[in-house]
Amino acid sequence: MNKNIEKLKNLPFFKMAHLSAIFSHLKKPSLYQKITRFIGKGTIVQLKKGFFVSAEYVKFHISDYHYLTYLANILREPSYVSGVYALQVYGIFTEATYPITSITTKTSRIYSNKLGEFVYYSVSPKLFTGFKRDFFIGESVYIADREKALFDYLYIKYNKLSFSADNILERERFNIDDFSKKEISEFKRYCEISEKKVLIELSKKIFKKNAQSYF
Repeated sequence: MNKNIEKLKNLPFFKMAHLSAIFSHLKKPSLYQKITRFIGKGTIVQLKKGFFVSAEYVKFHISDYHYLTYLANILREPSYVSGVYALQVYGIFTEATYPITSITTKTSRIYSNKLGEFVYYSVSPKLFTGFKRDFFIGESVYIADREKALFDYLYIKYNKLSFSADNILERERFNIDDFSKKEISEFKRYCEISEKKVLIELSKKIFKKNAQSYF
């Protein structure tokens, strides 16, 4: 590893400003060429334009969902991890590997890099809620509560499609038999806030349907 990049190997990410400071003797065109070579050699990984991480750091943290959640929060602010990725973390979806999905009040966006695909879905400010704070190396990270992750998944997937509540229940299988009364109540509240008739109707059936599927 380059001795200058060595100085950044313990950072969860770094920006162009860090590289400019380390290679202060280089003019911008030469700095960009050097960064391109580092990326090509696999010394550093580009997360998105102007955001990087050392390949060594990735090697030790790529399977850590706390780190991936942290990056997802950083790459597009404000945002919180939710939808299919959060449902996988919670064990509600178990059979596949999903992109790192997040909710934001900014425009929807996708960033693809060697750590995976970071997908951001835009919602109105009134729906930007229902997430909790966790920590990664002392830094706050935000991920949806279980019931909000379920709501966000359904809202994003079916908001603009013409499916009835019964159609959705036939298509989806969720491991939600252990949802508490409070979680069920919160899920229903989010559906009401969305003002989407199909989700409101779904909220009245989804937990009954899921309970029946286990008998």
